[in-house]
Amino acid sequence: MDVRAGCDQSQICADTSFDRAAKHPEIPSKPAVFFGRDELVATIVQLLLRDEACRIPLLGTGGIGKTSVAVTAINNEAVRAKYGRDILFCSCESAPTAEGIIQKLAEALGLQYDLDARSHLFRYLRSRGFFLLVLDNLETAVSSADGEHVRQLLAEFAQLPGLSLMITMRGDLPPVGVEWEDFDALHTLSLDAARHIWTKVARKTDKKLDELLGRLDGLPLAIRLMAHQGKYFTPKQLLVSYDTSAAKLMKVGTGGRLGSFEVSIELSLGSKILLEEAGGQELLSLICLLPDGATIEALQEMVPSMSGAVLPAASALRQVALVFNENERLKVLSPIREVILLRRPPEGRCSDELRDYFMGLCSRAKDVGTVSGKESAQILSIEFRNINSVLLHFWKAPPDGDNILHLFSATTELAHFSHMCSCGDPTALLAEAQRRLDVMQYRHESAECGRRLGDVFQWQCRYAEAITSLKKAKLAFEAIGEPLGAVQCTQSLGDVLRMQCRYTEAVPMLEEAKSAFEVIGDPRGVARCTQSLGNVLRMQSLFTNAVTMLEEAKVAFEAIGDPLGAAQCKGSLGDVLCMQSRYTEAVPMLEEAKLAFETIGMRVGTAQCTQSLGNVLRMQSLYTNAVTMLEEAKVAFEAIGDPLGAAQCKGSLGDVLCMQSRYTEAVPVLEEAKLAFEAIGQPLGAAQCTQSLGDVLRMQSRYKEAVSMLEEAKLAFEAIGEPLGVAQCKGSLGDVLRMQSRYTEAVPILEEAKLAFETIGMRVGTAQCTQSLGDVLRMQSRYTEAVAMLEEAKSAFEAIGEPLGTAQCTQSLGDVLRMQSRYTEAVAMLEKAKLAFEAIRDRLGAAQCTRSLGDVLRMQSRNSEAVPMLEEAKSAFEAIREPLGAAQCMQSLGKVLRTQSLYTEAVPMLEEAKLAFEAIGEPLGGAQCTQSLGDVLRMQSRYTEAVAMLEEAKLAFEAIGEPLGAAQCTRSLGRTLLNQDRWEEGILLLQKAEADLEAIGARADLAQCSELLGNALCAQKQYKEARTTLMRAKDIYKALGRLRDVENCVRVLDRLPAEVGQ
Repeated sequence: MDVRAGCDQSQICADTSFDRAAKHPEIPSKPAVFFGRDELVATIVQLLLRDEACRIPLLGTGGIGKTSVAVTAINNEAVRAKYGRDILFCSCESAPTAEGIIQKLAEALGLQYDLDARSHLFRYLRSRGFFLLVLDNLETAVSSADGEHVRQLLAEFAQLPGLSLMITMRGDLPPVGVEWEDFDALHTLSLDAARHIWTKVARKTDKKLDELLGRLDGLPLAIRLMAHQGKYFTPKQLLVSYDTSAAKLMKVGTGGRLGSFEVSIELSLGSKILLEEAGGQELLSLICLLPDGATIEALQEMVPSMSGAVLPAASALRQVALVFNENERLKVLSPIREVILLRRPPEGRCSDELRDYFMGLCSRAKDVGTVSGKESAQILSIEFRNINSVLLHFWKAPPDGDNILHLFSATTELAHFSHMCSCGDPTALLAEAQRRLDVMQYRHESAECGRRLGDVFQWQCRYAEAITSLKKAKLAFEAIGEPLGAVQCTQSLGDVLRMQCRYTEAVPMLEEAKSAFEVIGDPRGVARCTQSLGNVLRMQSLFTNAVTMLEEAKVAFEAIGDPLGAAQCKGSLGDVLCMQSRYTEAVPMLEEAKLAFETIGMRVGTAQCTQSLGNVLRMQSLYTNAVTMLEEAKVAFEAIGDPLGAAQCKGSLGDVLCMQSRYTEAVPVLEEAKLAFEAIGQPLGAAQCTQSLGDVLRMQSRYKEAVSMLEEAKLAFEAIGEPLGVAQCKGSLGDVLRMQSRYTEAVPILEEAKLAFETIGMRVGTAQCTQSLGDVLRMQSRYTEAVAMLEEAKSAFEAIGEPLGTAQCTQSLGDVLRMQSRYTEAVAMLEKAKLAFEAIRDRLGAAQCTRSLGDVLRMQSRNSEAVPMLEEAKSAFEAIREPLGAAQCMQSLGKVLRTQSLYTEAVPMLEEAKLAFEAIGEPLGGAQCTQSLGDVLRMQSRYTEAVAMLEEAKLAFEAIGEPLGAAQCTRSLGRTLLNQDRWEEGILLLQKAEADLEAIGARADLAQCSELLGNALCAQKQYKEARTTLMRAKDIYKALGRLRDVENCVRVLDRLPAEVGQ
């Protein structure tokens, strides 16, 4: 049926002439800077492309990006193709009435505007097939005195079958009377999207960018305006001025709604809805003091004088989108808070009530760490940022005389809670309190804030600042004759030295504090010093003494009714057992400590025990279980707002992947952990991640990059005064040189690291360096010296109760015997090591011993026994997801097949091993497989192919800085040429290989090369040179204890003409 049937002919003619009469206004261009809304835009586009019309509300606070989303959507190519020129974008900011909107629309379309403009407009809109109308900034009209007519107009638009309507307006609810699509108010942008905006607009960036963007809370207008300042200033410079000049910084040019964040907020504050609600602006000022917001019920409790006005005031604030609801809490975005607190700070009775409420919460800190303190700890954790913000505001106010001591008490109680629970950052609060108290001549209170500030700096790893603050506080306490405060500073200074691994300085400081506490009669102070001294002994690997000291501290804490201290001691005792590889004993101790923390509601202690249990599983090669436990701990740390613990768990998860040789997965996890440490200002954790990344590169044989990374980590440790990390980096650098066969360079580095460990009393580190030095001697075939060094390391590990190191040394001693062809003794030693690994549930070590036992059988040509042993080892490696060990087993199985002359089977096995090494980024193993494949081709007399393969292997060894492998390839190439009767070339290559092997101190390989060269010279009747070379080979074999090889050399020497050498 014709919908225009009831119209007269003149009406029909008018309708058909609209296309000729109407204008087609241009729509705004797509914004040049637009990130983080792709999914939302895609949803809108999908709705606009439907056959039926849609009604889309884009809602949210000022500056959230509503207009940008709308403009981006209508500029979509598919949308433009569907609607053509029938898209009208109308800003309603200057049209506060329904008639005003009609006038703007009619003018935009070029329609006649008279008393019947509404009819003309609607006839035109009905005449179009599809039409898209966008009404921007509609909040002014909707909340005006003509709001009812505006809503009726929208309802009429919604009745037009071909018209799709999109509105943008401040608020969280669309106008009634229209069936809108189900859209939430726009959310803030992700940090990644904020970074993209900054990069697009600004020219300057630095490590403080994420912190600055965090202050902007993902609000697009604030980010864009601040990014314009980023053209001239770095994020670090902008952060310094943010607290005092946020509004000025978020402004471009002369301002305006889109050029000044302050103007944008004023538009919302001037809305009719808010102006008509008396308590709206006052409630807004109060909520702006609460970064984590509050529930309606809590606000009514916090400010009893306006409890009846809270609900209507909150409703008005939500309608203009100045506050939003998150988890039932009313919150205000950070940039809005900054502007409101600067322009309209809270004052009067309501402000005082809010202050008193949060100061009352602080008194609950006294219960934390006790059996009855679980609820208090939870409340303070949840409200920490709010309390911190309120107290800081009143210190800055400044406080009046009647409230100073109450405010001081609340501040120190909050700092105490923060220190105990590793929750939040009260440094700005303590610094401001100390500054105000100094000015007001409150000397005791100022010194106490300084002491608390030093304690906070300590657990933030800001050691230099901690020492400065604590020394200053100690002098202040001494000046006013307060020995308790002074000795507490001494104790804290000892703890700082302990955290810096400056143990020889820490111990006398802690002992001095302990004695002073005993004189004063403070048993809690005595117990804490005893606990710290026990932890020093633990870090020095003096485990027996550490256990005694920690047990003493635990008993002392129990005697004074301090369950927190007792639980901490249990956790430390569990860590002692873990460091001794006594995992079966460590687990129940850590679980007991975890339960104790749970009982008193100390979530950070619970999470730390979960983390330690995850690390126990990691050390036992129970990687799947370890990941589960560490992920649980990470989630727990995140839930309580402890980014340090979460970052440590990320680092441990990266270490799990590294131990599984999953290097490509380990690197991004460790890099993410490093960024997390840097974001929270934790240089120690960041340096440890850099160290781990260097160790990953070392394990991948990427030696040049590894050295660079480890040197960077070493410098970072030196910068924060952390000698343990410095020593560990030196040890790793020595290991890099050892793995490159640069033995003469490796030895002094390892000896330097050993001395560094000895200096700080780290016996485990000292023993590990001794072990590495023994391995260097083993690789140099200096077996007698190697055995002595490894026995020394083994005894050191046994003395400190470290069975893992003991088992590793036993394993290395077995390898020495294997390399000396003392197979019977080697088997006994390796089986002993395997049992030791199994006893401590170290499946990785046990699998490595099984592989070495298989290699012993292979070297004895007991191939039928070697194969099942190597396959058992391969299965064991696969079971613990350790691809490096599995690849090495495949490599050994390929060598077995090669020695059996089963070349067609050896080649695919070696190629599979090579691919496995390449898959995990382990070029050394890949090069060794290429070398073995070259040897197979040589043994098949496929010399041309063999040469190409060996040269490829040689280049690979050279690329990763592995001279031993390169020299072995040179030897094999020389041997290949001899097989081709190319004697002169072959001898030259063997002489080069001999010189290279001698330079790197690889005596066993040198002896083999000299023997081969001597035989070649003998075949060429160069008897004098042959005798000299063979004598050298014989002497090395003799020194190595390889009697059968000595006999072979003697046999050839005896066949030389008698006149040679006379």
